[in-house]
Amino acid sequence: MSVSISIANKTPGYMSIFSKIKIAANNRAYRSVATYVFTNFFSKGISFLLIPLFTNPLYLTPADNGVLSLFSSNMILLVPFISLGMIQSASADFFKKEKAEFSASFTGNFFIAAFMALLATLILYIFREALWEKFELPTSFVYIIPGLTFLIFCSEQIFILIRNRNEVRRYAYLGISKSIVEYGVSVILIVFFFEGWVGRIWGIAISLLMVNGFSIWFYLKNNYIRFSFNKAEIWEELKFGLPIFVFQLCVFMLGATNKLFLAIFNVDKAELGIYAIACILGTMVGAIGQSIFLYIQPQLYKTLSSGKATTESVKRIFLNFLKMLTILSLVCIGVAVFAYFFLINRIYLTGMKYFFVVAVQAYIWALNYFLFLFLIYGKEKRRILTVALISIVCSIMINTVMVKHFLIWGDALSSFINTIIFSGLVLLFTRKVLKKTLIRSTEVIT
Repeated sequence: MSVSISIANKTPGYMSIFSKIKIAANNRAYRSVATYVFTNFFSKGISFLLIPLFTNPLYLTPADNGVLSLFSSNMILLVPFISLGMIQSASADFFKKEKAEFSASFTGNFFIAAFMALLATLILYIFREALWEKFELPTSFVYIIPGLTFLIFCSEQIFILIRNRNEVRRYAYLGISKSIVEYGVSVILIVFFFEGWVGRIWGIAISLLMVNGFSIWFYLKNNYIRFSFNKAEIWEELKFGLPIFVFQLCVFMLGATNKLFLAIFNVDKAELGIYAIACILGTMVGAIGQSIFLYIQPQLYKTLSSGKATTESVKRIFLNFLKMLTILSLVCIGVAVFAYFFLINRIYLTGMKYFFVVAVQAYIWALNYFLFLFLIYGKEKRRILTVALISIVCSIMINTVMVKHFLIWGDALSSFINTIIFSGLVLLFTRKVLKKTLIRSTEVIT
């Protein structure tokens, strides 16, 4: 009898758990988030599975990975210069403007980005010899990096547009196809033609061309191409682009992928490659946050534009985000530790200590970005610029001292310290904006 009672008492609990799982599986929001997470981690998963190949000295040496790390760092540095915050602006304007007005500004953004890419090429060409002497940056990067950065901007535009239209399946199909092409071409060139880091870059380029070929068709079909330029709107985009440009520089300084300081102090390329792999694994936590934001950001912006955002509704969204981010981050950390011991070449095992620092930093950054979305939506130029400038000054000072004395450990720890400083600034500068936005929304409702 006692056994029956015990089982009966436990059964409702089990049924409650199964019921919650079933409800979550049938919930459109959870399904959308799961699709975004799967899509982003499909790419990360392929990269993860290919780590044994990409860390095998027969195909890619630690020096090759060091060159690729410098390549990605320069790409990250150049993205804000070419995009000028137009991706973030378009994401907010999609909900604020009428379609005709949005299409005109959306089309104009591509011309602005193309001009900035040409300007970047000219600047890099002028300083090509200095870049080679100081960073050993190949001359071909002078042309490759601006060109690929422009293609990245264009591809981000189509992904943002599809996401804002809530076309989750199309987003998944396009994202997965891009990953298959990118890594498929890379593997073929690296393994069968022994192209080294060159093969990896070709894989990236071909996948971007594929995505942008599709985007042209999509824009024409849905009438997002409109050649009606407004000087005032272009000027507003450029004004908003300045603080976003500085903010992206701030992200670059805070990011664990920032290897330029290490290159300045002539860190060994092999050690830089080991650190780069640790960063790739650690930033998987950041990818979790980005995946969740793909669903949350449009929902938040839609709510703000309709005037229905309240303290309780925003708190509920944040707590759901926090719960998902924490659980999935712990899973990522467990998988990465397993990879270090059983999948990756043993020469990279020394980088596991850097991985934990990078993972925690990425987790904190994701939490901060939730609040930062309010500054972007409101296009709070002065606040964004102030936060970014203070963070950059602190980052330069801390990075210089830490990297000079502790090299790779200094870069990892300085990125963590700078993220903590940035967190305090975000909390300080978003308090008034958040309070004002939510009070206004509550007043509209009442």
